[in-house]
Amino acid sequence: MQVRAQFESHVLALLRQRPALNLQAARELELLCQRQLDAETLAAWRTFWSLATHFFEGLRLAPNRSFQESEASAASQVLSGLQLREQLKQIDKPVDETLQTINHLLFLEQADVISQRLVSILNDWSESPESDLPIEAQLDVQSMAQLADDVQLTAVQQVADALALQLARLRAKRVAEDIKTSLSGAQEVGRLLQHFAVGSVREAQPQVLAALRAK
Repeated sequence: MQVRAQFESHVLALLRQRPALNLQAARELELLCQRQLDAETLAAWRTFWSLATHFFEGLRLAPNRSFQESEASAASQVLSGLQLREQLKQIDKPVDETLQTINHLLFLEQADVISQRLVSILNDWSESPESDLPIEAQLDVQSMAQLADDVQLTAVQQVADALALQLARLRAKRVAEDIKTSLSGAQEVGRLLQHFAVGSVREAQPQVLAALRAK
């Protein structure tokens, strides 16, 4: 119960300070999730703890952003998963559909926030290409790739990885047309997430991947 009390205390600290981000609480939760991940042996639960770790890590790496409602919901999903894990350990039951639902929601609630924010950042940059690319865009696309890897959503991971490489190139040499291609890549991630949310796993559009990978 000590671990559960720690989780609940830090999540409550996060929720109380919304929309500001309690950086210390986010860091403590990241460490707690990482410890659970290191000790976990079951694949489905490793997915859960990896998603949770990446979620709180993402909050820690961007301390100046507001803590949104959907992110508060994701934090609550982590508590739900922790409670379910304790119950299953006590009664020695196998993993059920409840965990799949929690993992699905935990992924989508943070992926949607990242996707929308990334589209907004790149859209603003496409209108002012003379400005520097905000570092938050690179962090977001890396986070998206990590999350997609956690749930084995290959198409999203492919687009995110290609977009990360293209953004790295653009930081060195800005090309207006390539900035628009990056925006298309971010929008493609959003399209794939929308399909995934309703249970349909789609392939990435070949022309979008090809444009992102062009050098």
